[in-house]
Amino acid sequence: MAYINVKNISKDYSRREANGKCNTIHVLKDVSFEIEKGEFVCLLGFSGCGKSTILNLLAGFETPSSGSVEIDGREVTKPSTRYITIFQHYGLLPWKTVQKNVELGMEILSLSKKDRAVRAQHYIELVGLKGLEEQFPSQLSGGQQQRVAIARSLAVNPDILFMDEPFGALDPVIRNKLQNDLLKIVSEQKKTVVFVTHDIEEAVYLADRIFLMKSDPGHLEKIYDIKIPHPRNRNTDDFGQYRKFIYNKLFSIQEGKPEYII
Repeated sequence: MAYINVKNISKDYSRREANGKCNTIHVLKDVSFEIEKGEFVCLLGFSGCGKSTILNLLAGFETPSSGSVEIDGREVTKPSTRYITIFQHYGLLPWKTVQKNVELGMEILSLSKKDRAVRAQHYIELVGLKGLEEQFPSQLSGGQQQRVAIARSLAVNPDILFMDEPFGALDPVIRNKLQNDLLKIVSEQKKTVVFVTHDIEEAVYLADRIFLMKSDPGHLEKIYDIKIPHPRNRNTDDFGQYRKFIYNKLFSIQEGKPEYII
């Protein structure tokens, strides 16, 4: 059995209009897929195709209108420390230092104050923030703040990282650096990752497989294996061919038109 098993999930919302009429919004329809332990999967698609909704269902923040989500053979009905979500907005507490923000996630674990501090220090060093332990979020760059968020998530030792466009607000140089750091960390820590993005190059660079999404309503259109070994080089012919291929597929399925040539 697959580690993550999504079976025919749909998600609907009700919205009351100004005239009092209640309309149903179909966000996802009949989505099924499997993810193996240790895989890095990217959900790729335009805004509104349901990528973040799928992530919320996987993480247990929401429940499907129909269908089911199972992780390691158990149905997901609520959030768990076994799987942690990292968002684009870092969610750091501005009045706490880097050290205390990283320790925050461990407060629900049965760890002593000393053990929390030791583990926090380990992950602060792992994400390259040694020496900044007593800094506050306002004193950090955007990339450094996202590193704190990653360290806080890793410190509770989750099996799975759900990541919702975590590098979307960062400049390209910092973004590329964090992509490399993330790949190194998840490989060493043997984590499973489900990563939401609308950036084609990011998906090709990171993913073992790309799940291509289409909207109206959101559904999984295609799954593509990226058969380029890590570490990947954005300037190779293989990388360029995958980028062009995914670009063409993304725009052709979304617009319902013949594939573009770039």
